[in-house]
Amino acid sequence: MLRPAPAVLVVVLLAACGGTPTPPAPTKVEQSTHPVDQQPIARDPHNPFRRPDRDPPPPRSEPQIPAAELDAALAAAAAARTAGDDAEVARVLFPCANKIPKSTRCEGELAMALAKSPGRKAEVQYFLDHAIADDDPAADADFYARLADTLLRQSMQQQAAVALQRRLARLPEPSAADYARLSEVLQGVPQREVEAAELLKQAFERDPTKLQYLRDAGMLLSQVQGRGAEALVLLERYRDAIRGIQPEEMDSIERRIAQVRSQLEPAPTTAPATAPAQGRRANRGTPD
Repeated sequence: MLRPAPAVLVVVLLAACGGTPTPPAPTKVEQSTHPVDQQPIARDPHNPFRRPDRDPPPPRSEPQIPAAELDAALAAAAAARTAGDDAEVARVLFPCANKIPKSTRCEGELAMALAKSPGRKAEVQYFLDHAIADDDPAADADFYARLADTLLRQSMQQQAAVALQRRLARLPEPSAADYARLSEVLQGVPQREVEAAELLKQAFERDPTKLQYLRDAGMLLSQVQGRGAEALVLLERYRDAIRGIQPEEMDSIERRIAQVRSQLEPAPTTAPATAPAQGRRANRGTPD
């Protein structure tokens, strides 16, 4: 006797049950077995493992290393920096960084070295903030010049201006370029245009051959409310100095002078409206 094929048995069973089987209900979203996105776990401040790209160092608490060791570390870091070995600079400076009391030079030099390595954004930001917070009398003009360059690369314009001001104060005889450099940085800081212009005027006094200092000072002051008259004097002085020497600039400077002069002129006063005439001719419809 032949046995029915499996397919035939399925058909027979379905017919006996009176129809097709009901498919299982679809799985609800809330019952899904897919993993749910986990929220990041808050960092434990006591965890010794940090990510220097987003975790700053822990709050300073350890004592500073002895003065002799600190001086030796700074000297070794200077030698490594001269040799171009930033990794060695960081290695010798970590023991004196983030200690009590703070060493501005240690943390500043460390920040400048770490800033050249990717993946240390939070760490670099932390040490730069602490390095510029205090004016270290033992730090020389070169230190603050290099610190300013690093701050600018980190888009810390206002802090870079502070570093350059400290550098300028340490120079026995600042040059015109020194004043112009600080002015250039201050021009990127809101509400510091007047200071930037004054620095350019000092730069011009030290090097009268650089007529662009005179022009730029006038341009800056012409943008500041209430300083138009002073700006006009500088711009006219610049125009007279370049007459016959730089004819290609005469048209643009004349236009700017005209704009500043027009802003200084008082606004025309409007005559008061004439009152309507009184008497018999004022109201023609009035009976005599």
